[in-house]
Amino acid sequence: MRICSIITSFTSGGAEMLVCNLAEAFAGTGHDAAVLALSDAAQVGNAAQTEAMMMQRIRQAGARAFSLGQANRNNWIGGTLALRRALRSFRPDVIHAHTARALPLVALAMPGVPVVLTHHNSRLSFPPAAFRFFDPIVDAYVAISDQCAALLKGHVRKPVHRIENAANTRFRAAAARRKSAQDPTILAVGTVSEQKDYPTLAQAAHLAVRALAAQGRTARFSIAGGGPMLDQLKAGIADAPVALLGVRDDVDTLMRQADLFVNCSLWEGFPIALIEAAMSGLPIVATQVAGNREMVVPGVNGELVPPSDPATLAQAIVGIVSDDDRYAALSQGALRTARRFSIENCAAAHLALYDQLRPRGRRHRRMSGAAIRDIPA
Repeated sequence: MRICSIITSFTSGGAEMLVCNLAEAFAGTGHDAAVLALSDAAQVGNAAQTEAMMMQRIRQAGARAFSLGQANRNNWIGGTLALRRALRSFRPDVIHAHTARALPLVALAMPGVPVVLTHHNSRLSFPPAAFRFFDPIVDAYVAISDQCAALLKGHVRKPVHRIENAANTRFRAAAARRKSAQDPTILAVGTVSEQKDYPTLAQAAHLAVRALAAQGRTARFSIAGGGPMLDQLKAGIADAPVALLGVRDDVDTLMRQADLFVNCSLWEGFPIALIEAAMSGLPIVATQVAGNREMVVPGVNGELVPPSDPATLAQAIVGIVSDDDRYAALSQGALRTARRFSIENCAAAHLALYDQLRPRGRRHRRMSGAAIRDIPA
């Protein structure tokens, strides 16, 4: 099967990491997979280094990765022509858009194959009325969480398929952790944005560092992630005991070195970083918002706290790293939870959906014409 996945750009966000993981899995099972970005990373304020790393990973797995290089999202003619050339070359059996921005271009390109859309958040970044435009283009929707499914079902008339996120196998730990280090490292991972609410983490870090200092311990807080708001965050938390690591391509190593994972988001879809943390055997403290609630079970693999509540967040962090028995139990629980979110199961569910849609696609008008050019491999 030829599968074309479309993203906005190659960056370290959860949706983009999932697409990268899936492309590797598809290629590993003999399918011809391609990941197409609408824009170069630098054109939308993302790190070119991350883009290069992700494209290399995809290509090394035997899939294809390329960008249309669209600097202006309103350049419908140029974008449509670029997409049409790419699709004529690759000739996909199914197109899976992981950004709603791709749908107008897909509609104008008229590929004649089934189209799937995944909405990766529990909130909309566009008016709900836009779904009236999406429905004639999209054959099926994918929801990554119960909240996302409920959101979609309230607005769309096409089938909604619930497929859970998954993480790369390189995060899998061989065994659970016994206790946190004497000087624990608390890690957060994710694009620097309003959604992630890192200022609350910075406030909690002050409180947790003081509490652990009273035990003779030195806590270290780190945030791995970049984005256009990184400089703003640096200025806003300059006096906080938090290291801003920027974009990293060794998050699996950072998680192996960490003692606890924190997510303090104001809203979520279903964070892949939580799955990566659980696979790494890390106890998790996360805010009690949609997506997080479906992953973190209090007393089993971590704790949930109210959003925008630094005192409660700090208390939960200190409580876990200060109790060896509780810490060990939560680490074991994290590994058990992670087994449910394998990339193998996630890829199989996507392939089953694509296969289900293909008979419909054969009745569609397929794109005609010889290949314009080879897509870079």
